[in-house]
Amino acid sequence: MKEMTLSIPLQLKDPFFFPDLKVRVDTSHIIPYEPFFAYEILYFNEESPGSLPWVDHEYFINNILKSWREGEECLKTLFNKRSKDTLPLMKKSIAQAYMLLYWSNSMPVILNSDITPIDSLSIKPVNAGERMSFIRINPTLFHSFVQLSQLFVEQHKQYAKSLALKRAREN
Repeated sequence: MKEMTLSIPLQLKDPFFFPDLKVRVDTSHIIPYEPFFAYEILYFNEESPGSLPWVDHEYFINNILKSWREGEECLKTLFNKRSKDTLPLMKKSIAQAYMLLYWSNSMPVILNSDITPIDSLSIKPVNAGERMSFIRINPTLFHSFVQLSQLFVEQHKQYAKSLALKRAREN
């Protein structure tokens, strides 16, 4: 296990995900959301994370979608029970939504909207930036969970459409 302590890069400075200025990353076994945006943290700190999820996006996006489906079921259960413990899983799911949005656009996640706002992405659901903003402001509301679920479905469709069009042009 090779663990590094790295600064949160300007592109990812966001107190919602990173209350501290530094984070520990295990470079021997990178998990995209442990810590949040691990690949981007390494990349923006000029450390080699190996394969980049925004380059080899098909493999990584499939993993994100699989993990989201599992988390979605857990969140449904938590919200049905009116649990107050939804925030950690909602944060993880929101991070995964950012990964899906940016990686499907062949870009690393950039949380700093002055650099690359969501609405400037070419593959995205309608009003994605506004909807993500609502979800982040109200992460423990059931309506935020519903919006997040819809964003995943819509972005997955947009991504699948873009892949199909790309493959059609290549043939």
